[in-house]
Amino acid sequence: MKALIAYLSDYRDRNDYFLSLMPVGALSIAASLEARGHEIVLANYSKEGVRSAAAHIQSLKPEAVGLSVYTHNRTDSFRLAAEIRKRLPKTLIVAGGPHAAFLGEEILRRVKAIDYVVRGEGELALADLLERGAKRAPAADRIITGGRINKLDALPAPSRFGGVMRGIDPNEQFKYLITSRGCPHRCVFCCSPKLWGRETAFHSAGHIADEIEYCVKTYGIIYFSIRDDNFTLRRKRVLEFCRLLRERKLYIMWNCQSRVDTLDEEMLVEMKRAGLEHIQLGVESGSKRVLSMYDKRTTVADIERASAAVRRAGVYLAFYLMAGMRGERASDIGKTVELIRRTLPGDGMVSPVALYPGTALYDEARERGDIDDDIWFRSKENGIYLRGEAEVGRWIQRLANELGAIRERSWYRERDFRAHRRVVGDGCWVTDILEGDYYLDGELYDRALERYRAAADRHPGNPWPFLRMGKARFMSESYAEAERDFASVTNIVPPYYGGWLKRAESLLALGRREEARECAERAGRLNPYDFRIRNIRKILR
Repeated sequence: MKALIAYLSDYRDRNDYFLSLMPVGALSIAASLEARGHEIVLANYSKEGVRSAAAHIQSLKPEAVGLSVYTHNRTDSFRLAAEIRKRLPKTLIVAGGPHAAFLGEEILRRVKAIDYVVRGEGELALADLLERGAKRAPAADRIITGGRINKLDALPAPSRFGGVMRGIDPNEQFKYLITSRGCPHRCVFCCSPKLWGRETAFHSAGHIADEIEYCVKTYGIIYFSIRDDNFTLRRKRVLEFCRLLRERKLYIMWNCQSRVDTLDEEMLVEMKRAGLEHIQLGVESGSKRVLSMYDKRTTVADIERASAAVRRAGVYLAFYLMAGMRGERASDIGKTVELIRRTLPGDGMVSPVALYPGTALYDEARERGDIDDDIWFRSKENGIYLRGEAEVGRWIQRLANELGAIRERSWYRERDFRAHRRVVGDGCWVTDILEGDYYLDGELYDRALERYRAAADRHPGNPWPFLRMGKARFMSESYAEAERDFASVTNIVPPYYGGWLKRAESLLALGRREEARECAERAGRLNPYDFRIRNIRKILR
């Protein structure tokens, strides 16, 4: 069957880097359906809008369309469904995603264009639906519950999708990985407990390493972001993953998310040796009382221990924080400020406490009569917040200001890098890169080059030190040496567009326009989406 898997962010979020990306789950569904023999088109219409998307879909004439529906993109997704129905009355339209999963009955009642809602995992559910044929079932059978997939390795990796893609930059899209599904915890602001039943399924360490290796060799991706709710949940798997990256000499840099109670120093050391440079911790609050209200099952002491371990290993530390819990007071915000000052995160994000369908907070608010499911069809807002007082806005701003104010103290310096080496060892190339970056920011080019060269000498097959050496030499106007360094990058990772772009810039600075043009054209073939490549190609015409 010919089918389209589509995503459309809210028009207000079309320039938001993260909200305009295709959800990884939609990519997985597309790859899975393709592996079963269906003709699949994968489209991200976030930059186009509803009318352009509908016109394109009309030209494709798919037999079925799967829409990925989240709370933040629900309004435009429903508008798109209505437009598809007008233009293609016989096309089957299926809604999936967290928002659809929890409000399926209301969506089918109110959005007449949608034929089915899939709850839970869509790979098998959508495959079964397509194999039954593109027909609308009786009302009682229009909500399909996807069976739990416990062996995730049986699914094809999203990056293996070989069909037509529209609005998707593989260089950006495929660097985001989800290596597990579910979480055993029960935080009241999260829909995961209800969506996954507090059960977790995992990809094996070998599967993750295979996907990364494929992305490096096929797309030249050398930086990855692992977006599991809690990547460090299964310690043995993390350590095996790190061992495989080092064994295979997969010189990538990466980041991940973690709870504070599943992290330890030994794990962090191994992760950093395998390329980890940044970790985001789900902290939420520095108040014991508020942590209890969130049902986090973590303590302030847990946060302090995890943060100290991250900083000892020399990984950059970021916090996820929230403000505006029911019953939260200014004194609780003060405790979070004190926590920030003690633990010194280098970055962070502060969010208001939101009411999302499927969360315990939402269910409690509905039981109190504070909210009902109708609000998602009355309101055009991307989110509904637990508390709307101006004071909560001031708390969020205070926390954001504090994160900015402590940055000078939290960023690593020379003495920190010396301490990091005592923990992770002298041979850790990530420490060399981060220390070199510190000197480069201060325009201390010779010292930066010394650290980058140390990493290159120890790991000659690693593109990162050559990429950084080229940057340092370009900044100091040593263009010939910069070009040689960037040439090393293109030799090590030929499909990495960034190496070819930087070579082109260096050659242009040297006045070698024809060679620069060849490198820019190569970069453009590898990545037609990057505006910097488009610009230099225009200059070189």
